[in-house]
Amino acid sequence: MTEYIKPGAAAEMLGVSRDSIRRYLDSGALSGYETPGGQRRIDRQSLESLISRRVRISSNVTVIGAE
Repeated sequence: MTEYIKPGAAAEMLGVSRDSIRRYLDSGALSGYETPGGQRRIDRQSLESLISRRVRISSNVTVIGAE
């Protein structure tokens, strides 16, 4: 069964803002859905996959999907 988390929790896990989470969802970098009330939920597996692809190259620059 798929587990979904709130944007604030996802933002905390990634170390980014809630706005960044919204942009990741809009771009397809994260999977999730919008509730009937308009709130977003993020697929935990999608988030964990994104976290594993992150590469921090300095204290203020993070590249996602770099190899």
